[in-house]
Amino acid sequence: MIKDFFLKNNLPDNYISHHLTYLKFNILNFKLLNNFANFKYSFWLINLDSIISSFFLAIFFLFFFKYIINIIEYNKILNRKQIFCELIINFVLDYTKNIFGKKNKFVFSLAFTVFTWILLMNLIGILPIDFLFLFFNRFLNFQYFHSIPTSDVNITLAMSLSVLLSVLFYKFKNNNFFCILKNILFHPFNLWIFIPINILLELINFLSKIISLCLRLFGNIYSGEILFILISFFLPWWIQWVFLVPLSILHFLVSFLQSFIFMVLTLVYIS
Repeated sequence: MIKDFFLKNNLPDNYISHHLTYLKFNILNFKLLNNFANFKYSFWLINLDSIISSFFLAIFFLFFFKYIINIIEYNKILNRKQIFCELIINFVLDYTKNIFGKKNKFVFSLAFTVFTWILLMNLIGILPIDFLFLFFNRFLNFQYFHSIPTSDVNITLAMSLSVLLSVLFYKFKNNNFFCILKNILFHPFNLWIFIPINILLELINFLSKIISLCLRLFGNIYSGEILFILISFFLPWWIQWVFLVPLSILHFLVSFLQSFIFMVLTLVYIS
């Protein structure tokens, strides 16, 4: 175990920093960065572990719901998996109709994807802290693997930006371009002289939405991950469950709540 290695070498701070270090990939030379001795930050480095985790969760999400849809037999009693999927779909559909005001395939698909994908990414934190790293270290020789995508600010920022751009795409597609442009140029001050100020205010409003969506999700999940790491290292295994069980329940509730808030804010912005 990683923990045993760091205990033998008397380096508890290394254990914590190790779990908060991402597997970085240089897209210029296509090499993994496994040695951080002379590490320098670069724009061309990406957190490969966050991308791997989020990608495989997206694939799991797509194939699971496609499998459930394919096996549905409408004249028979639904099984547990079908009932579970139906509960999630109806939950998102109800909030879509209540906030957006009507049924819409694009809006529902966006809200459903945001809610389920973020929830799956959040819930990886319930897995044992060293499980995924040991797997990738043994089979792929990765020296680092940060398993929770939503505790990576790059992932939450990318999702926030993607959602806001999807909102803009929907508005421009379904509304008159000149009406939207007029709303940007003459709101809140309906005078020609205030057009630069109106554009600046609209830009600040757009950036603040991106940052608030990003940091709210990142902060809640990252703080929970740090708590799991501290309990995992500093407490003996036979007493950890006293703290980990209630913390896991709390983490599940926070994960659900953050996914729900992200979905609701997406619906509010698009409506």
